[in-house]
Amino acid sequence: MARASVAELRRGEIVDGAIRLIARAGYEATTMRGLAAELDVSTGTITHWFATKDHVLAATLEELAARFAARMAAELEGADGARAQLVAIGDASVPDTQERADEQHVWSELAARAARTPDLAGLHGRLYAGWRRQMERAVDAGIAAGELRAVDAAEWARTYAALLDGLGSHALLHPESVTPERMRAAVRAHLAATLG
Repeated sequence: MARASVAELRRGEIVDGAIRLIARAGYEATTMRGLAAELDVSTGTITHWFATKDHVLAATLEELAARFAARMAAELEGADGARAQLVAIGDASVPDTQERADEQHVWSELAARAARTPDLAGLHGRLYAGWRRQMERAVDAGIAAGELRAVDAAEWARTYAALLDGLGSHALLHPESVTPERMRAAVRAHLAATLG
């Protein structure tokens, strides 16, 4: 296995620090100076790798997407059939650990920023499109196999992505109401109601 370069390690440390800081303090309170303090380095160390805060945020979005993709791949291991794959995608979205909750907080913060920043919006859109395509492929395969009711797979994937985002946000904001167990149950109920 190839060893990570010093550059990759340093960039990764900065992104990990950004995730911690944004999860704790929010996007607006996160500054290059604050990130440097979080990492106990100079601001010059950060700007050597990332010219601006938005560059740090883009790398953070990509890292969160990579972590989610890895978690989803682990959930998909052994998922037999389209319905099981769609359940696995839903289960990967449940913020049921502190790490997942922090990542969901940061993703929400960065999504809000992306709404006002064209470059981040483009990256955010590409990451979501990839997630939805994976859902679409599972739905199309399930329809072709006769496992799922015929639906517009692209439209279904858009709705499912919105449902998972909304449930994840509510699980963070209202944990007494939307527990991980209730989120998982809602995912399964949605699948049963919409795909038969």
